Amino acid sequence: MSKKLFLAIILLVASSFFWSGNFFAGKVAHLTELSPFKLSFFRWLLALLILLPFTYTQIIKDFDYYRKNLLLMILISILGVTIFNSFTYISLKTTMVINSTLMASVAPVLMIGFSWLIFRTKTTILQFAGIFLSLLGAFSIILKGNLSNLYNLYFTAGDLWMVTAVISWCLYSVLLKKIHSSMSQLASLEVMIIIGLIFITPFYILESINSTFLPSSNLDFAIISYVGIFASIVAFFSWNKGVSIIGPNRASLYLHLIPVFSSIWAISFLNEQFAFFHVIGVLFILTGIILSNIKIKNG
Repeated sequence: MSKKLFLAIILLVASSFFWSGNFFAGKVAHLTELSPFKLSFFRWLLALLILLPFTYTQIIKDFDYYRKNLLLMILISILGVTIFNSFTYISLKTTMVINSTLMASVAPVLMIGFSWLIFRTKTTILQFAGIFLSLLGAFSIILKGNLSNLYNLYFTAGDLWMVTAVISWCLYSVLLKKIHSSMSQLASLEVMIIIGLIFITPFYILESINSTFLPSSNLDFAIISYVGIFASIVAFFSWNKGVSIIGPNRASLYLHLIPVFSSIWAISFLNEQFAFFHVIGVLFILTGIILSNIKIKNG
């Protein structure tokens, strides 16, 4: 295994871990006065302020690149920063975390489709097999090892928001390939955050007119701190860097680790019990990831 591949694996596992906590944070936020766009606004504002001292000189240096590719940067920013997170938080107002992770699990399949449509990216048989096995593993954990649980799920308007969020995320991940590999990952992320915040702000203002504009409780600040630092800066940087190393198709399989980590969160903080279906699910997911990283030699 090369050092770059090992680095990509570490980064993609880290991003899935911190994003799994994002679903729980988004659900808990509805117990407070943190409305969806307010949470998105302060999440990205915090991330912007933390990153700015480390990125502003690089952004100035690469300003011509971002100016020439402004439409691409606007599109990627709207998809990954504005739409995905805001719509995820909106969906969690009326849907369950289990529904959200279930729909997020189809992201690898969508990414392969978008990669083929946009870049004509080829997918190997082993990658298809890896996606299938990891999808089985994710469903095993989400449905708690019992297919009949699928019939007990009820779907709401929030699920439509989540479907839109997942499609937006897949397009964002695929289009990252269009950003030149020589660009600083942190500086590019900061530019995306700035642009994404511009589009979030009007919705945040409209949403807050009849409530409060600022977070007020300790729980509000704790949620914003987690999603602003770990689910934003750490997770997005890790994901973007990982995708730049191994591409969106192979990287997408690591999203199936989100149900695994969600189970860990649930066992740790919600007193849920570790069960056999967790073992089966993890084994399928890990097998799928390993298969997807095997290169087929020609001749």
